[in-house]
Amino acid sequence: MLIMALPKQATAQTKQRVVQLSGFVAVGDSLYGVAGVSVYVPGTSRGTQSNEFGFFSVPVVAGDSVLFSALGYKRQYLIIPKTYSSDSYSIIMQMQEDPTELPTVDVFPWPTERDFKEAVAKVKLPDEGRAMAMRNLDPERLEELFKTTPMDGGANFRFWQQQQLQQQQNRVMYPTISPFAIPALLNAIFKGNGK
Repeated sequence: MLIMALPKQATAQTKQRVVQLSGFVAVGDSLYGVAGVSVYVPGTSRGTQSNEFGFFSVPVVAGDSVLFSALGYKRQYLIIPKTYSSDSYSIIMQMQEDPTELPTVDVFPWPTERDFKEAVAKVKLPDEGRAMAMRNLDPERLEELFKTTPMDGGANFRFWQQQQLQQQQNRVMYPTISPFAIPALLNAIFKGNGK
């Protein structure tokens, strides 16, 4: 009789009740939703994240321990009772802030500007670096670079605008005649001197 009862007990243990866990993740006592909170059962592949408003829904098994974690908040656990008989379980999970304190970083290690200037003045550059810098600052080399370096977009646009303006001025330009030169021109024409 004992042998016949064992298989029924084994099948009863493997049959676990699936519960749809859904709810809302809020910050502390407020009703502000927390987006991107990981809601999962550790050691399994069951899990999800809260949406942009803080809502989530995930299938779990009765008796599971569900972990809620997010950056900047303390981890929270929820245990679904083994004897829970309904198909759905709804909660409002209140996450407590857990700020991470970072170590202090000195961006400017010198206490005063004078100390900084002294430190910069004491820097010894290697000779090859100084020679390269002097070669790059040579006036002839700079002149050559100005002639051969292509223009950027702004310079190309300004050059194009100058060309367009010059073409417009050339189209509109009329020959100008001095009013004082008209009598001399008429005398030259009547005398036959066409020079």
